[in-house]
Amino acid sequence: MRTRTKKIVAAISVLMVVALVAYVSVLFVIIKNINDEPDKLPQITAYAHGRTIETQPAGFCTIDLSQCAQIGDIYELDVPQGSALQLSLSKDVSSAEWAMLAVYEDADGNQSGEPRFFKADEAMAVTVEAQPQKQLVGVEIHLAVGEGSEQGLLIWSIKTS
Repeated sequence: MRTRTKKIVAAISVLMVVALVAYVSVLFVIIKNINDEPDKLPQITAYAHGRTIETQPAGFCTIDLSQCAQIGDIYELDVPQGSALQLSLSKDVSSAEWAMLAVYEDADGNQSGEPRFFKADEAMAVTVEAQPQKQLVGVEIHLAVGEGSEQGLLIWSIKTS
């Protein structure tokens, strides 16, 4: 290899190691906070069909979703076809930019979903409407945390069928 190519490969390798260390460091802090003070993590309340659940983040991912770690539970809530799901977000979530992905499944088993993006303070509660001929199978909420190279996503996950 040429000297310049070797330098570029070495520089890229160093950057990848730095990014991995930053990711692991942020993940360590989040997991430590979950174990030490689980009540301080942002919560999302989900309601459907007469039942309410409180949810904590299920995962933490790099901002590009290339690396993820499960840090909590994936929650389940029965949402019969034709019923809506209501989500109430803690101030920690609603006061920042966040995204929601609702996934639906048709009678043939094909899944589809469109992400919705929310600005800071745009909504403290959201209703995930029922769709004709489709069953809501799950919802994810994504919240960016951290800054710069240490930025990642906290993810709440609710299975609904």
